[in-house]
Amino acid sequence: MVTKLELLNKVRSTDNKTALQAIEEMRIRGWLTDGTLRGTALIRAQFQGADLIEADLSFIDFHQAEMEYADLSNTNLRGAKLTRANMIGANLSETNLSNANLYKTNLRGCRNLTVEQLAKTKRLWGAIMPNGESYDGRYNLPADLELAHLRGVVVEDQQAMAEFYGVSLETYLNGQKESLVETSTETTA
Repeated sequence: MVTKLELLNKVRSTDNKTALQAIEEMRIRGWLTDGTLRGTALIRAQFQGADLIEADLSFIDFHQAEMEYADLSNTNLRGAKLTRANMIGANLSETNLSNANLYKTNLRGCRNLTVEQLAKTKRLWGAIMPNGESYDGRYNLPADLELAHLRGVVVEDQQAMAEFYGVSLETYLNGQKESLVETSTETTA
């Protein structure tokens, strides 16, 4: 019989097929949803096309993970470190991204990703958004603002903030305006 540790080592495999087989075995045993993986280091995980529906992946370190077209519907990614992860085309329907770090994460083509989910993340600086554009600072996430401050950027200076996010001043200002509209819509809903 395969142990949790053996399956965990297979989940960490650099071979996508091996990792996907291990994920499926963990699902069958109930270990995807019971918190078994919570807090695990899965740096550079090869989860392309993975079925991670309803998995508890909270506080996992997915730095530079390959998660293209993974199904993360109803998955708990609270507090996960998704820095520099490739999530092209992933399904994020009802995914909990609260306090997740998406620093330089590629979200191009992600499906079912909402404003509410993005506004609850910890950091989006340098992320590629589902529409293929760079994150423009619209959610004023505290960790992004802290990073700006640490880099000596005056956060009240709109031009400096646009440069910090790597977007034009017009794009930055439009993002700030959109953020106000999104916030007022949530308040009245």
